[in-house]
Amino acid sequence: MSHRLQDKVCIVTGAGRGIGRAIALAFAAEGARLVINDVEENVAAEVVSEVEALGGAAVVNGEAIGTVAAAESLVSTALEAFGEIDVLVNNAGILRDKMLHKMSEEDFDLVIQVHLKGTWACGRAVVQHWRPLAKEEAASGAPQRHRKIVNVTSPSGLIGSVGQSNYSAAKMGIVGLTKTWAKELGSLAINVNAVSPTALTAMTEPLMVDPEAAKKRLARFPLGRYGAPEEIAHGFVYLASEESNYVTGQVLCIDGGLVI
Repeated sequence: MSHRLQDKVCIVTGAGRGIGRAIALAFAAEGARLVINDVEENVAAEVVSEVEALGGAAVVNGEAIGTVAAAESLVSTALEAFGEIDVLVNNAGILRDKMLHKMSEEDFDLVIQVHLKGTWACGRAVVQHWRPLAKEEAASGAPQRHRKIVNVTSPSGLIGSVGQSNYSAAKMGIVGLTKTWAKELGSLAINVNAVSPTALTAMTEPLMVDPEAAKKRLARFPLGRYGAPEEIAHGFVYLASEESNYVTGQVLCIDGGLVI
């Protein structure tokens, strides 16, 4: 343990499984205090137990990401439990894959709501809390404290993906949010970056069932494989830590070379 996030209060949405869980555990190993958000509260509670086993502190938030009310509840959970917030990771997401001519309005709207509106709403809520604090710090003449937002985009948002017009649009929209917020918030020492990951999780494992299809899919990766969630989490630790204080507005692709 290198304590790069010692006592930092970090919110991770969609942290019950997969990449979100790996991020939460990696943050805990670095000394962070955590809000574990997931609609499956029993699964989130299991992650809290894992964090506590590492000697950390964590609480559950079970809000369904995608509304302003849910985002405000998320911030309230963090402040009630720990009194402050240092890092927000916007990771929560869903899939409703269909070809364009078969995609329903509900399929489109729900994916946009969770990914794009959810990222916007959570960012808005945390920045409304941070702005007066940052301005007060700047007025005092003291060194500004860096706060971090790390959004999750996808190769689908960067290069498109067949059957994912809803997901691809949302994930590219998150790139737009990331770059806009970096410009808006830099003067307040709020760093905003995004990670574009590719990992073998419950969302991607079904793609590997057919051996021939899996072989073709893996051929797209220069490294020849999907990453493990734990490999992806290292990049989030970096972007949440003080090591990245001079990095903002960037998209970090942790994808085995898929997007080159």
